[in-house]
Amino acid sequence: MNKKQRHIFWPVFLLLCLLTVALSASITYWRHTVPLSQCSEVYRQYRDMPGIQASFVKDKQINDTLFLDMTLFEAEDSAAFANLLRTIGKSDEFIYDMTVLREQYITRKNANEIRFSGSCLRGHPEQQADSDLSKNEILSIFPVRRCIVVFHTQSELDLKTVMDKSYFDEININK
Repeated sequence: MNKKQRHIFWPVFLLLCLLTVALSASITYWRHTVPLSQCSEVYRQYRDMPGIQASFVKDKQINDTLFLDMTLFEAEDSAAFANLLRTIGKSDEFIYDMTVLREQYITRKNANEIRFSGSCLRGHPEQQADSDLSKNEILSIFPVRRCIVVFHTQSELDLKTVMDKSYFDEININK
């Protein structure tokens, strides 16, 4: 290869490498992205909150037979987490308790799995659960991780399954 060919070869080679990386990244991004119209109402309502990283996970595996959509909100800092909790209707006392709990447990093993789970009205984490369990979904708060997860249950059986799993096992909420 002469000098002129080398001057052409290396820029073309680098360009092809960059295009390969860009194409791989694009395919990975598009493969894991759900169109906004298919995301939950909760995700669409709260996704633009400042200091919050919102994610919607389609068909998250809960157990061998149950797959549910899940909305996850992770706060960048304590102020954003407090604001998120306040937005979903939690009292200042509750927010304080979550802050203290986080500080007490942050260094413990499995601290990221400490959670408080309960029911809320489907599509409205800021509202109390309905007496008709089929109208509810699960809201879990992970104070050490500064995150809130909404499991979008579709039936009373789904709700009970997620609650049992949340209390007695671990649900891996990592995306």
